[in-house]
Amino acid sequence: MPLEEDIHKAYAQYYTHALRHGGGGMLRRLFDSAKRGYLANHYGYMAGTDMTTRLLGLLPWFYPGRPSELDFSVMWLKAGTRGRLLDVGAGSGWLVEHMNDLGWQAEGLDFDLQSVASARERGLIFHQGGLPEQGFAEASFDAVTMSHCIEHVHDPLAWLVEVRRILRPGGRLALATPNNASFGHTTFGESWFALDPPRHLHLFNSAAMTALMQRGGFTNFRVFTSIRDANGTFIASRAIRSVGKFDMLAPVGIMNKVSGRCMQIMEALVKLSRPDAGEDLVVLAERDS
Repeated sequence: MPLEEDIHKAYAQYYTHALRHGGGGMLRRLFDSAKRGYLANHYGYMAGTDMTTRLLGLLPWFYPGRPSELDFSVMWLKAGTRGRLLDVGAGSGWLVEHMNDLGWQAEGLDFDLQSVASARERGLIFHQGGLPEQGFAEASFDAVTMSHCIEHVHDPLAWLVEVRRILRPGGRLALATPNNASFGHTTFGESWFALDPPRHLHLFNSAAMTALMQRGGFTNFRVFTSIRDANGTFIASRAIRSVGKFDMLAPVGIMNKVSGRCMQIMEALVKLSRPDAGEDLVVLAERDS
């Protein structure tokens, strides 16, 4: 495991430093409308939607894995809970931007200097460093999100204790992290992309995460798995098994995309008999009084 004072070196070249922008055209506009419709239907983000958009929001159900990706895009947070949000491990800042667009007052936190500088240049409120050292006021956030962050920190328990402290009573924590009991890990073993040494320091399954949440003082929470990005994980893991590495920013060919979606469907079928088989381990928690 890298020393805490050296861990930043592992992020000198990292995919979060690159910003990707979606293409234009009619198909992109259709996808965007379907996304807005889905988020309106399921999470109450109604601004800019009409009945046509909400009907288009049914389309993601016909695209394997898409609903799980859209749930992740708002970290399962409903519009009615909007307020001040802290995205811990914010990386490129995509979630901070997106949640601001949806009416949250979102801020980011990351220990990667390059990611923080890039986000600040785009006008985002970003803090640099680890969570416990920030000294945020108690009960100062309505929501905290941790999108693939907890596996990167040396002391996950200390960070969860701090998350609970800075959440107001009734505030929400939404956390996603790789699931080491997933179908992908079972299939690819040491080539499983989410092992990601030396950046991933701790990996969890449902039982380990449940124990961690309880030790962190949370009592009102649920843990489940999701097939979100199972397609990407399979593509990357297959490349690692074949050539020893995978470039997250390289273009992905159509056949790889199709095979990845097929494996995502297979994972969804496996989940019917083994609910803990999803690639993402998700925790939704609420701070009690």
